[in-house]
Amino acid sequence: MERIKIYKEQLQLGMYVQELDRPWLESPFLFQGFMLDSNEILQQTRETCEFVYISVEESSTDIRPHLKVLATQPVTRRTPSPEATNSSDEKERENFLAALRRSRKTYDKTRNYIDTALEDVRLGHSVDTRQAKALVASLTENIVRNPNAVVWLTHLKNRDEYTAVHCINVCILAISFGRCLKLNKVELNELGLGALLHDLGKMKIPLEILNKPGRLTAEEFDIMRQHPVLGYNMLQQHDDLPQATLNIIKHHHERKNGQGYPDKLLEYNTPLLTQITAIVDVYDAITSDRCYHDGVSPYDALNDIYRWAKSDFDIKLVEEFIKCLGIYPIGSLVYLNTNEVAVVISASDKTRLRPIVMLIQDRDRKFYKTRRLMNLAHPQWSTGPKAVKIQGVIPPSGHDIDVRRIIEEDSKPIQM
Repeated sequence: MERIKIYKEQLQLGMYVQELDRPWLESPFLFQGFMLDSNEILQQTRETCEFVYISVEESSTDIRPHLKVLATQPVTRRTPSPEATNSSDEKERENFLAALRRSRKTYDKTRNYIDTALEDVRLGHSVDTRQAKALVASLTENIVRNPNAVVWLTHLKNRDEYTAVHCINVCILAISFGRCLKLNKVELNELGLGALLHDLGKMKIPLEILNKPGRLTAEEFDIMRQHPVLGYNMLQQHDDLPQATLNIIKHHHERKNGQGYPDKLLEYNTPLLTQITAIVDVYDAITSDRCYHDGVSPYDALNDIYRWAKSDFDIKLVEEFIKCLGIYPIGSLVYLNTNEVAVVISASDKTRLRPIVMLIQDRDRKFYKTRRLMNLAHPQWSTGPKAVKIQGVIPPSGHDIDVRRIIEEDSKPIQM
């Protein structure tokens, strides 16, 4: 089957994309191969890839003569000037902010839902699982299209609202991880639903234990360990929840060595979707500020989870999780060899050491008024004497940078 390499500027409606310039899982596209049959798909492809491979035979008949001409021409491309690169960075920022604002709408709807659900459980009322299903389906669609923007929203954290935000974050991260593992849409929705509802049982735990600003006693911890069963017993009464979802709710604290709870399941008795949620649950918990401790950086959290995998998790699954989030996970504060401070907003396996970052502070530690995006994998920043690279990771509270405030500002809808 004849195919030709086409740069994004040459793409036209009617062309059939057979292969990308990156793994399919690092793209927002659901299918491995698709027709450019709308302006939206065309623009999304241009925003995602520098070049693609087009199948001549599978493209529309009216575009094939043009493709035949392109196939006879040498594949060349002018090296972008610094001005063009700056324009590219600005376009990247505009596209990212647009995706962030779209995703924020779904995030806020989900936040309103989980706030209501937690209060309903506390008051002994039933939970609206139909709405939960609809919201998870919408989140899944957003993550497939804009994974980086949605994961960026998981850093809208507040120490005083831990349980609600934690439920949303585990849902988003679990779906993102499941997508990296090539789970199908049904599995992603079952996974997301279990992750969203996994901690509802905590609302049946006494508040003085749930919000205790210190280490729990053995007796208090025994009470806290009841929350998965409490949530399971309550939600299994809903006949519209899949068993895979209920398994997540009941067993997300199981560990592969049989030392988890409530049933001390061994790894081979714990379903995959539950194991995924268990890893993500720990990751979000240790990166979050709690009433009794400050969260660690995403970078340190991955190192911790990798260490704990020997006793707690499937090591291959943990390695896939690290690969999914990247060496510098989204939300990592980093300092560059230019002495600037930035936050990672896009990570991928293909460019794990050179993610897209948002510049926050200049070399004098003054905050930028306009936070510019820099794709460290772009030739302008990755080669030559002026190449920019990450030098190290900064603690989450370093340099008085409030990531939550940055997200709040960037995700606000534009006032018309």
